[in-house]
This record gives sequence, structure tokens and C-alpha cells, in this order.
Amino acid sequence: LAQLHAQGPIASLDWVGTSMGGLIGMGLCGETGVLPVPVRRLVLNDVGPRVEWQALARIGQYLGQPAHFATLQQAADALWAVSRSFGPHTPAQWLELSRAMVREAPQGGLALHYDPAIAVPFRALTPEAALAGEQQLWQLYDQIPAQVLLLRGAESDLLSSATAREMTARGPRARLVEFAGVGHAPTLVQPDQVAVVAQFLLERQEELTA
Repeated sequence: LAQLHAQGPIASLDWVGTSMGGLIGMGLCGETGVLPVPVRRLVLNDVGPRVEWQALARIGQYLGQPAHFATLQQAADALWAVSRSFGPHTPAQWLELSRAMVREAPQGGLALHYDPAIAVPFRALTPEAALAGEQQLWQLYDQIPAQVLLLRGAESDLLSSATAREMTARGPRARLVEFAGVGHAPTLVQPDQVAVVAQFLLERQEELTA
């Protein structure tokens, strides 16, 4: 962002973050002077300062595990096996989402498109460390000056309903929208999900604060 700002000044900056991307956005928005310009509108997709421990344990079961696929369809099938909480998708939608989650492997075929070493600190996390991190995240959340839209899968095991409600009552007082039949996390490809995000990002300031 700093490089882009140097090339041509950023007049307006919005942030849409799912899960870890939302945590990063929350941290950046809660600290002053980190970004070249303040975030105007922040979308937190199924994540908040308090992350449920059972969801972290579930994700830790497959995160960083070595995987190799002969075809994109094989990769899509394997990814769907651990991603059913994302909610209903057509085969075409899931295949397209899977395309971005894999890359060509040196030995041929396809491998997952992320650094498996991300699992090392993840698996070292303890409930005590998670609680300490939660306190820091709430402090950052309370300092966010941006308008915030909070999305939640109604069946999410990572962002509880109680945490989501608390986020609407403190700090930036997020606007909460929940999607039925979805867990962690909405993929933002379904028309109703796209419409909610687009309306929030595109509506005028006076409509947003009315």
C-alpha cells in the first residue's frame, strides 16, 4: 500500500478481510500511522477479537498438512471435504474458488498455494496465549475509526453470536449481517453476500450514518 501510495496518492481506502485477513485489517485499522491513509470502511468477514478455541482446534487438524493433487478437480474435491462450513456452492463456483487455492507443484500436478509453515506457530498456540491475544485485539477493535460491516455465518464456530453482538455495541459499533446456512466463512461469491458488501462499500456517507 505504501508503494502504491508513492506511485499515485490513495484518496480512499477500504478493506475487506475474511478470517485471518479480517484480523490483519483489524490490527492495521486499530493502530494509527501504519497505513498511508486511514481505512474508510472495513468489512470483517466472520472474525472478531474473540476467536472460539474449538474452531482453532478444528482448523489445526488440516492446516499445513502436505497435499498433492493430479488435477484441479481432485484438489477441489479434497478442499471441499474440509470446507463444507462455507455453505452451499455450485460445482462451478467451488471449482473456481479452488483454482486460486492451488499452484503448480515442482514435481508436477498441483499443491496448496500457501506456506505450510504457517501451521507451526498456529499449533504452538495455547488457550492462555489466545486469551492474551484476545485482550489486545479488543483494544485494537475499540480504536478503529472506520465504519465497520461485520459478516457472520449463522452456523459459524469461529465467531460466536455473543461476540458479534458485543462488536455491535462497542468500539466502532459494527453493522452486523448474518447469513443462514453458512458457517465459517461466507465466501462472498453468492449474490446475496455480494450485494451486502457492495451496498456497504458504495453507499454514500450520509446514508451510512442515517
